[in-house]
Amino acid sequence: MTLKRALVVDDSKSARLALQRLLETHNLIVEFAESGEDAIDFLKHQLVDVIFMDHTMPGMDGLEAVTTIKSNPRTATIPVMMYTTKEGEVYVSQARALGAVGVLPKEVHPGVLFQSLLDLGLVADRRGEPSASVIATANDAAGTDTDADDQVPAEPEPAEDDPDRLYEQQAIGMSVQALVTRILEDQHLTLRADILRGHRDFAKQVADEMLRKQAKQDAEEAVAEPVTSAPPSADRLTSGLTMLVALVALVFGILFAQIKVERDDLLAQLGEVTAANEAHVKAVRMQSGGLVREREEALNETQARLTQSLDTLEWAMNQNPGLPFDAIPFNDARALQLGELLTHLSSLNFQGMVSVESHLGEFCLVTDATGVYRLPDPDMPVDECALFGHPLEDSSFASDRQTAAFATFLESSPFLQNPGIEIRLVARDRLDSDVPYGYPASINTAGEWNLIAERNNRVVFRLVPIEADPA
Repeated sequence: MTLKRALVVDDSKSARLALQRLLETHNLIVEFAESGEDAIDFLKHQLVDVIFMDHTMPGMDGLEAVTTIKSNPRTATIPVMMYTTKEGEVYVSQARALGAVGVLPKEVHPGVLFQSLLDLGLVADRRGEPSASVIATANDAAGTDTDADDQVPAEPEPAEDDPDRLYEQQAIGMSVQALVTRILEDQHLTLRADILRGHRDFAKQVADEMLRKQAKQDAEEAVAEPVTSAPPSADRLTSGLTMLVALVALVFGILFAQIKVERDDLLAQLGEVTAANEAHVKAVRMQSGGLVREREEALNETQARLTQSLDTLEWAMNQNPGLPFDAIPFNDARALQLGELLTHLSSLNFQGMVSVESHLGEFCLVTDATGVYRLPDPDMPVDECALFGHPLEDSSFASDRQTAAFATFLESSPFLQNPGIEIRLVARDRLDSDVPYGYPASINTAGEWNLIAERNNRVVFRLVPIEADPA
């Protein structure tokens, strides 16, 4: 049998999915449109068997869309069912006047929706037919297999790399149980009413037949006996009533027994569907948990590679021989070096702070004729040094240690316009500077001392990602 197609026009995703689940239980293929304009464009290329139209939507509302659909000869014969929260006879009359076949509420009952589809000829009334599980049980008992063409096609498995689809299937699976329960309850009530009606009619027919036969028998006896004969005895009337009451009790006993059997069968079917649904939900949850773990592992691996890249880059930036005594730490060459560093960080999508620190070395110094400290002759004995220190040791301002070109770079670099990267300049004094290279007691000359001081007199780069807590 060719599957029917339905077009649901609604700007609410949750409302579209809720109606889709109900329609798919009746084997309808469901298409979507988020607005009246989208519905008109869809119908230009593809026709459907029924349209469910929301009333309130951005742009063209539902009534305007119905008017446009009914004015086009190509789409005028498609039945349109308004699907809305609006109520009142005026709205219903207006919708029908524009061509809608009816109005359904947003919280539509499955039985009401089924009756509407049945009236439109889109589904068949199978409430009197045996259920699929009963047929399958009978086939198994008879040792026969159903034809491959009659088997329900398996639902396609979601893609492994589509967690959103898995979450959506999990939500749909969790609502199947409630939907099946409501459908089975509707079928149970309808079946019970049909059985009661049939047995009442049967009991009435039996009672009428018994009364008719009794009346005929009484009439025959009245003709055979003399006119002066006595009327029927009370014992005969009591016996007839007793038989009638017993027959009615027997009929109703059969009725309730059949109702109990039908109820137990429906409950058994509900238990099977519930167990299958729970198994499906469990499987979906396990698959979802696996995807989450894989995603976390991928993120951890990416973070580890980024940390390793930053450590390597930081190590490379700090492989410098130190600065001479009279060199300015934040100079033009340092600006070029910082620009290359920012280029690499941008390619790594680095977010955080770049700390550039100036550390001072303790030089062996003497004074000249003007009283200015300078480096002595390298062969001068170290114990003749007038001062061990640095002229900038009392200054902790970064502006005192940078050139004009370096300051211009900080103001104009396009990398620093991005709020994700921050530059911090640190000017450490003599007491706060790191001394990775010590001064051994075996040093004899000023030249030997100042070679070590020059290695300690350096610029250090530190990369602090945004997730880290800077020291």
